[in-house]
Amino acid sequence: MSQQEVIDTIEQVARRLAPKFTFAYFGVEDIEQEAFMMGMEALERYDESKPLENFMYVHIKNRLKNFKRDNYYRQDEGTAQQIQARKRNLLEPANIESFYFADDKDAIMDQASVNEIKSLIDQKLPVSMRGDYLRLCAGFPISNQRRSEIVTTIKEILEL
Repeated sequence: MSQQEVIDTIEQVARRLAPKFTFAYFGVEDIEQEAFMMGMEALERYDESKPLENFMYVHIKNRLKNFKRDNYYRQDEGTAQQIQARKRNLLEPANIESFYFADDKDAIMDQASVNEIKSLIDQKLPVSMRGDYLRLCAGFPISNQRRSEIVTTIKEILEL
């Protein structure tokens, strides 16, 4: 194949795949440019005994999937930032002091008691409930049914 035929093939594959991989602030033209560069970089791994278009399609498609995965969430704006915060909250210990109050005075239990309660919940809460429990503690919405299941399990753990 001539150099121009190779470039035309890569451009054709890039144009075909680009609309499927647009996201956030990356438009079709941006994805086409990225796909073209990915195709050019892949030429050194191309086996000339196989069709170029098939090789480029598979290679560029896989690289665009990785590109979208790696760049999808923007750290600095709107909902993407909220999604990132939710992901971080799933991995960080929850601050549950505000859930526990003393009998009549409605004051927060002393820190030692709260730490004991947290430790007990962390040890005995089933893994299947952990994600929703952390979402609940972080203030994110979960279904009422799941909320009541978690509360019931925590009451059983604390023997209330």
